Amino acid sequence: MLTLHMNHAMRSGDEPPSFRVPMARIAITGACGLIGGIVYAALQADGHELVGIDRPTDERLARGRNVADDDAPSRLDHACDISQTSVEELATFFEGCDVVIHLAADADPSNWQMSMLEVNIEGTRRVIEASKSAGAKRLILASSGLAQVGLEGRVEGEIGVEHGVSIDSPYGLTKIVVETLGLKASEYVSVICVRIGTVIPDDSEHERRGGRLLATAFLQEDVQRFFRSCIDSDLQGYLLTAAQSNSPSRFVSLEPGLSALNWQPVEWN
Repeated sequence: MLTLHMNHAMRSGDEPPSFRVPMARIAITGACGLIGGIVYAALQADGHELVGIDRPTDERLARGRNVADDDAPSRLDHACDISQTSVEELATFFEGCDVVIHLAADADPSNWQMSMLEVNIEGTRRVIEASKSAGAKRLILASSGLAQVGLEGRVEGEIGVEHGVSIDSPYGLTKIVVETLGLKASEYVSVICVRIGTVIPDDSEHERRGGRLLATAFLQEDVQRFFRSCIDSDLQGYLLTAAQSNSPSRFVSLEPGLSALNWQPVEWN
């Protein structure tokens, strides 16, 4: 197991300018995935103008991604592989967008192939550069609890961002790189990096199966609550936080996101 330590802190200052708009044009990469669909539906219901970006539908289905979602193609405005699409072309997709939500990733922790680095690292770099070129005011970057998985059982009390990182897969490493790229990008744009909990199609499975699935549960309503708070917040600078539901067995701290974004998970029954 590789263990790394990195100090991430929320920063504020005169730049970048504060961001808050009642209605926004928002680009979502990975829009045809499970989380992308949940976020898309919430923001569409709020009246935001959305731009969906994902792989071509046949390629996505061949990879086994969100295959049961018949509505996924309706969310696709631009079909591409972000790691193979130029910054210039991505910038045209992001044109006029106030916010870019970057969810697209190779999320297979067992993948040791170069494609993991290409999609998760090079793809994120291109999304960030394109967002800058297009003049986006906020970036929301998906990280993962697997950036800290090696700390489980080694930290007394809840695991917080202040405890650093510890990984056991290339996927976790790529997400640490995503967080670092986001920190650098916060010099010119408001950035929220979120270590997303476990999202599954059937929320009831968390309690039925228990274990880590329950402890890291991120219920779909909470996914919507969290991303809505990211859009509404006037946060400046950089924020790194975990986002999960308040499971009775949760062991990950939800701060500083709860305070910084003024959001609360649903009451767990």
